Amino acid sequence: MVKFLNKIRKNFSRFILLVSDFKPILLSHHPNCDHFSSHVYHLGKYKFCIGCFTLYPFILITIILTLLFIELNSYNLVMLYLISFVFFSPIIFNIIGLTKYKFLKVFSKACNGIGVGFHVVSVILLPFPIIIKILVLVEINFLIGVIAYIRSNHIKKECLTCEYEGDWDNCPAWKPIRDKLYEHGFRKRKKIKV
Repeated sequence: MVKFLNKIRKNFSRFILLVSDFKPILLSHHPNCDHFSSHVYHLGKYKFCIGCFTLYPFILITIILTLLFIELNSYNLVMLYLISFVFFSPIIFNIIGLTKYKFLKVFSKACNGIGVGFHVVSVILLPFPIIIKILVLVEINFLIGVIAYIRSNHIKKECLTCEYEGDWDNCPAWKPIRDKLYEHGFRKRKKIKV
């Protein structure tokens, strides 16, 4: 039992160390450089990811307001489910690259948050078997995963247009993070072939 607890403590300590290594981008999820200043909200010295800090609050607000102000009968729940897909349509902005405009990025994330909120409420409250509910909610995770994948590709493309051309070991925004990851054994340096 003591070995088990020590292993848990060690793993938890490693996790905390990993989180501390990512501290410079923990809230922004983007490199701290001018190329990504339109991808974050600036609040004093802090930077917050527009995607996360728009999407998740809108999900929560939508769920709360729906539960408070909408009569949750079967008809309304089916309508909420169908309407949720309309709010997912701004994902097209991500796919065709229009989210480089901050207004469209915020608008897209807000709409997606409303869509997810409607979707979650309707799926949970509709009288379906639990397995159906789980499968339908998995599609939301898939959708958010697609958005994250698209965002990741946009970050890589943006980094390739920079003077460092995606060389994160030398980029001033990424180097401090990478150095800590190497130092703490979370990454291994690639051996240069001679």
